Amino acid sequence: MLPHASPLSLALFMLVYFGVTGLSGFILLKRRPWLQPVFYLLLAAGSVGTAFSGLWGLECSCDLRSTLGGGLPSLPFHVRLDALSSFFLLLLGGASTGILIFSGGYFKTLSGPRAGAMFLRLALFLGTMTGVVLADDAYLFMLSWESMALVSFFLVITDDEQEEVRNAGYLYLLMAHLGSLLILVAFALLATHETSGRFPSLSAFSFEAMGKTAMSPAIAFMVFFSGFLGFGAKAGLLPLHVWLPEAHPVAPTPVSSLLSGVMLKTAIYGLIRVFFGLEGLEHIFFQWGVAVLLSGAFMALFGILYALLQSDPKKLLAYSSVENIGIILLGLGLSVLYLKKGFPVAGVIALAATLYHSINHAFFKSLLFLGAGTMIHASGKKDLNAMGGLLRKMPVSGLLVLIGVLSISGLPPMNGFVSEWLLLQSTLQVSDIPQTLIRSIILLGAALLVLASALAAMGFVKFFGIGYLGLPRSEGARQAREASVPERVGMAWLVTGCFALGLFPTFFLRWIDQVIFHMTGLSLPDSALSSGWLWLVPDSRHSASYSPLILFILLLLFMSLGWGISRWFGRPRRRRTPAWTCGYDIRTPRMQDSAGSFGQPIRHFFANFFLMKRHLPDPEEKDPVFELTVEDPHWFYLYRPILHLFFRLASLAEKVRTGKISVYLIYSFITLLLLLTLLRWL
Repeated sequence: MLPHASPLSLALFMLVYFGVTGLSGFILLKRRPWLQPVFYLLLAAGSVGTAFSGLWGLECSCDLRSTLGGGLPSLPFHVRLDALSSFFLLLLGGASTGILIFSGGYFKTLSGPRAGAMFLRLALFLGTMTGVVLADDAYLFMLSWESMALVSFFLVITDDEQEEVRNAGYLYLLMAHLGSLLILVAFALLATHETSGRFPSLSAFSFEAMGKTAMSPAIAFMVFFSGFLGFGAKAGLLPLHVWLPEAHPVAPTPVSSLLSGVMLKTAIYGLIRVFFGLEGLEHIFFQWGVAVLLSGAFMALFGILYALLQSDPKKLLAYSSVENIGIILLGLGLSVLYLKKGFPVAGVIALAATLYHSINHAFFKSLLFLGAGTMIHASGKKDLNAMGGLLRKMPVSGLLVLIGVLSISGLPPMNGFVSEWLLLQSTLQVSDIPQTLIRSIILLGAALLVLASALAAMGFVKFFGIGYLGLPRSEGARQAREASVPERVGMAWLVTGCFALGLFPTFFLRWIDQVIFHMTGLSLPDSALSSGWLWLVPDSRHSASYSPLILFILLLLFMSLGWGISRWFGRPRRRRTPAWTCGYDIRTPRMQDSAGSFGQPIRHFFANFFLMKRHLPDPEEKDPVFELTVEDPHWFYLYRPILHLFFRLASLAEKVRTGKISVYLIYSFITLLLLLTLLRWL
């Protein structure tokens, strides 16, 4: 039973609140679409309540469980709010609040039926993600997980009159169901092994029963492999990432922001829940941590390299999500490796960095997707090469996006730097490991992390510089207007989160320490928790410390000093002269860097990473154009051969289907013989 007032009861109330508010909005917005900003504020209030339930759970170090009505015979719905679910409720509610406030301005032009349908889908999406985090049995988890996939599919195909949108939605749904099947296999292995191979009772599918399973190494590996690929399909693990760069660009901007900023973290939640909870560290081998570490490291490099070559801002951000999920997986694998090799301090620091980067990514990536949406809406174009000069037209939005760019680039004192710095601090403790091969692997991961971070800074210089600076490259960019008030307020909410996470990391690390202790029984070093709010000292043995607030104040002082010097000691008189031949009088947008030229050095230096196709112009054309396209190699080497094989099998099946009745009888007779032979062997 639930206590009258508890974090779990509040989270469940918010779950019901999303459903009731969504249905109310669906009914009323059909007739009064002008009420959308009000209803989206009501939905944002629900997200604030969800975040508060998570914060409350972390503050009280609660581990609350309850059984609800419904479910299956012998398996009612089990719900649980522990430190891990509290942390992800805080992430979900905190990031989605800004997105929902933004949505009140973004969707204000929708007609009645479309406005109601969109509002209901977003409310259900938030509710199903909350259900995933609260579920404490396989049935409720899969019910929430599949509902989340189905609702997000309908959100992706909002503009379903376009074939491109429908294809992206079908691809996303296919990958989502493939991941669900693998997750179901992991749950089934955990439940059936408890009953020594017999068909389990339904009660064996509760997470409490699964967590007590004693597994052989073979079963443990199958659970790990199925869970890693299953949740990885939702998170964008290579090569299952192909839906991200297809679905994100075609979805409405708030939907893209929720998909990347929030939904991907439910997959990270599932991975941590399975690895550290249901399966348990005692059944995991350090070699599996090595596999996750290397997968994340190469995933980070791949994602940012392909992001650098994109001219569609939302597709650039989609590949950047692949990079950031790779960083999270790198930290998760590094944590498993350290903990299994007997280095708890380095292990918990890596796990803290993993959780910290998860919430960092939720805020800065949601902010950047919203920013990309304002750029596209203002210019009417989905190509960076058709933008430019937007900062003059959209100064407030541009400043907010610039803060997101600094955050995702990992520049101090913003939040992206904190998590990546913590992750690097854990890799620097590699000298404690005696095995040369393991040390080399960790150092390789650290090198790829640094390279990916540097390339990320380059990529977002391109994102902001091409889109916001310079001269307008199209009529739409010249006529751009500032985003609406709700859109700017929603972005400002996320900017506030980025600043809070960047300037006051010790507060968040205290909450993250609750999660680490609950999952592993270990805590962060005393120096990380007792050094006060001004300094971050992850491990005093290595004398590493960082004060983001002092650095921020120094930056403000130096900037103010520089501005003052230039203001008071500059030349008092200015002289105007005509520009020479190559001066500003003949400057045109064609003289500026384009998105393609910006990525040209990367294309040449990392040529072996890309699948490039060159389209030479026809010499007889009046205005010949040379084209170069870069394709994701996973399509060419993996998915297209599978698709061709499927078509061949389908053509063979078609021949069988159109055969004669005598042939069908022969097939039936052969099948019967095979079944009888199989039964005899069994």
